[in-house]
Amino acid sequence: MIAYKINDKLNPPPLEGLHIGGSIGELMNRFFEERIFSDYAREVIYPETEEQFRLRDDDKTVVGMWRGEFWGKWMISACRAARMCKREDMYEFLRGAACRLIATADPDGYIGTYRDKANFLPCDREAALAVVGWRSDWNWNIWCRKYTLWGLLECYQLTNDEEILSAAAKSAVQLIDLLDETGYRIGETGTFNGLPSGSILKPMLILYRLTGDERFLKFSVGIADNWERADGRIPNLISNALEMKPIHEWYPSSESWAKAYEMMSCLDGLLELYRVTGVERYFTAVSNLYTLLCEYEQNRLYSVGFNDIFAHASEYPNSLSEPCDVIHWMRLCHELYRLTGDPKYIDSFELAFYNPFLAGVFSDGKWGARAVRSAGRHMVALGQADMKYSHCCVNNMPRGFVNAAETFVMLDSDGRIYLNLYSEFDCETDVGNISLRGGYLTTGQVSAVFDLTRGTDVYLRIPRHCRAAYVNGEELNLTERCHRMSLPAGHSQIELNFEYDTNIEEMKSTPTRYPDNDFRIARFVTGNNVPTDVMTFDRRAVITRGPLLLAHSKLIGNSDEEIFPKDSICGQGCTCKAEPVESDAVRAMFRLRIENADGSFETTMCDYASGSNRWSQDDERLFNIYM
Repeated sequence: MIAYKINDKLNPPPLEGLHIGGSIGELMNRFFEERIFSDYAREVIYPETEEQFRLRDDDKTVVGMWRGEFWGKWMISACRAARMCKREDMYEFLRGAACRLIATADPDGYIGTYRDKANFLPCDREAALAVVGWRSDWNWNIWCRKYTLWGLLECYQLTNDEEILSAAAKSAVQLIDLLDETGYRIGETGTFNGLPSGSILKPMLILYRLTGDERFLKFSVGIADNWERADGRIPNLISNALEMKPIHEWYPSSESWAKAYEMMSCLDGLLELYRVTGVERYFTAVSNLYTLLCEYEQNRLYSVGFNDIFAHASEYPNSLSEPCDVIHWMRLCHELYRLTGDPKYIDSFELAFYNPFLAGVFSDGKWGARAVRSAGRHMVALGQADMKYSHCCVNNMPRGFVNAAETFVMLDSDGRIYLNLYSEFDCETDVGNISLRGGYLTTGQVSAVFDLTRGTDVYLRIPRHCRAAYVNGEELNLTERCHRMSLPAGHSQIELNFEYDTNIEEMKSTPTRYPDNDFRIARFVTGNNVPTDVMTFDRRAVITRGPLLLAHSKLIGNSDEEIFPKDSICGQGCTCKAEPVESDAVRAMFRLRIENADGSFETTMCDYASGSNRWSQDDERLFNIYM
């Protein structure tokens, strides 16, 4: 394994020693079982992904499709879930799956779902019009190959089967040679100005570190070079980021090019290139983009972007966010935290995980959202790319859970412990075991138990959203952001108490009412349709408590009049207090008292995620975050 030039300051314990508990863990385990471990998952869900490599139908029309992504996404998720859950019974199944995929390879090493392996340029928009009814430039060939390569590498790292690594390397060499022979740079390939293709950077660097083959590093540096072009060609990712330009202002019509999921996938790769090469501007570009995303693109759900596009989403109250966007925003925050140890990244990760991510994972564990909405019901998509049992976001969701598990606790190189998230978990580390229990999301009270093999320091993250924090009854200085305490070898127990305000967060101004054919309206209402009357076009407020965004929902008995109130609490000088209420229906429920100089009223609200994470086929008015 090639060593990094820049090492992470913090690293999670091995996956095998991590366990998420409580209701979140129950949801995770249910999803893993339904989508990965069950007989149905192995015999029905998985085989459809593999069959696409025998059919090679992604280029059966001029419009290139993306069926080839599903195998890699499922494999990455399955390998990580199997490792985390110690499901060694899955290892041989996954190894066999990889070997069957390798058997579909051409003699030159190509493994893919495009019959024409050299078909990697954007499709002709006028020709596409006749096929799909709009001027598409879709071609997802190299994007699909990215996920295939990554899935093979993940399986190799789980099974140590050298044939899998050899096939992955041969496939990557074939792609590099093909691009050299045809004279194209990777930024000229695929859709959305090469962003999807460029995201192959991360697995290509993993392959470089596993093999030491300099061809893979040279190719990776070339991808980054294409993001610093003198001619300013879209997306010019590094150059624009270094200038601190808001993404939606980089080029006209950001809805046509600023693809959120794919761009953040590229940033994941750029951070890996920074680790490998030590080139500082790669890190600076990503760090700048984190800042820009927080300021201009964080939507009301605590994800980023609108419907997978960076389009100044922070200014638009009717939020629509793909789970893939949420997951890759979480990944970006996770990676930046590992490199820096700055708790601001965990603040962002936490808000995304507890709110839009969990909202997108349906409670039965069988499926998930295509996009989560701020009101109505979540968007669901079946038959994506003519697949019956897979969807881009659904196949990615296990990775979100694993990323969260790897974020709860981290250690530095000296064995000091960093406690980052406070939901229930158990963890085995090199310096001992840690367990956490309590009601972080409701009461704010948590017990952390340490059984350590040696004494060490523990750093407790102080969440940005608490008004006071206590350890064993002693009030902490909130400006510290991280409280250090020394624990001896053996058994120790820490009692933490986080106190939360219940905040009414009002819109600063009345939102713009766009025409119905504007993408901000058209995309919100289509796909498991909702009527425009669930959208917010007047000045409203949301209510937050601790890390939770609250919502009214029929799942806790709210009436339609409560969920979609005629009058707003904005501008009324209101204050709010909330008390936790026991509930079997949702993860966190509260009784609120809202009052101003003219009087008061009470209402019941719950956490947005568990008040909305259903496939609501019959009710288009299930929930709403606005009052």
